Amino acid sequence: EAWELPSAELGSFLTGIPAPLGLGKVQLADGRWETGFICETSGLEGARDISHLGGWRAYLQQL
Repeated sequence: EAWELPSAELGSFLTGIPAPLGLGKVQLADGRWETGFICETSGLEGARDISHLGGWRAYLQQL
């Protein structure tokens, strides 16, 4: 998904992102790099890889 956020709202948005999440550069399937959500490695312990589902919406549908 791609979302737009007014630059005036960026600060309040960033302060609401809880650890271990953050914003960083992610590579899309078409090779482009965009700013997106990233997760520190500490947040991966015990996590389930849902990449094969294509996204979190598909993951929620299969629950």
